[in-house]
Amino acid sequence: MEPPKRVAVVSGAAQGIGKATALILARQVNTLILMDIDEQGLMVSKNQIQEKLGDRNSLGLDTFCVDVTQEAEVKEVFSQIHSAYAQLDILINAVGGSSFAGESSILTEHMELHQWQALIALNLTSTFLCCRAAIPMMKKNRYGRIVNFSSIATHGRRDKISTAYAASKAGVDGFTRKLARETAPFGITCNAIAPGITLTERIDEKFWRTRSEAQKNAVLDSIPLGRLSTPEEQAQMVAFLASEASSYITGQIIEVSGGI
Repeated sequence: MEPPKRVAVVSGAAQGIGKATALILARQVNTLILMDIDEQGLMVSKNQIQEKLGDRNSLGLDTFCVDVTQEAEVKEVFSQIHSAYAQLDILINAVGGSSFAGESSILTEHMELHQWQALIALNLTSTFLCCRAAIPMMKKNRYGRIVNFSSIATHGRRDKISTAYAASKAGVDGFTRKLARETAPFGITCNAIAPGITLTERIDEKFWRTRSEAQKNAVLDSIPLGRLSTPEEQAQMVAFLASEASSYITGQIIEVSGGI
């Protein structure tokens, strides 16, 4: 029996864990839709996927340059996806970050309201907007896999991080658990991963390279496995939660943190 055709959306696909996830999902789905605000980065991701698949490339591959913190843009993009494909099976909400609004470790008493609002929008509102737009298509086919992005910061396990970032990711946790209960009767699962420190391009540039050897060693000593994660290691868990193998897992926040 031929396996069902799957359509997947990955936000934040231009770099980091989102990009690594897209590269893995490219072999697991029939249609892959990449979304990001970085148009140039999207094209790089698309080209790398095509190169990876080579002559075996039968994948439907599409890209949308979109700011997923903006309601109108999200509605328009998902309307286009519905018109073009009439289904959506997998949604990966990989957009996010801690330094979007300036210094990632800013203390609460020094934080401006716009910094708070920007991080809530980037990490939590974007997740809500994309889920809200995707769920009707998933309900129609009584199938769906939603994977959101939390953080070990919600468990107090990263000291140099702002309260705005921690609050936004804690919001993702609560949203994920409640949404899992709402959507379970329609065959939709909703889970989140909580990555440890992952050596993405952004983390390498803004966090890791700026540390002294002593500071790096202190970070590594705090991780039982003794090293940082790669984006690919995080992406493997995302791909599992998006697969048929995770069919009885929902409402979970899964740490991928090297034991922190």
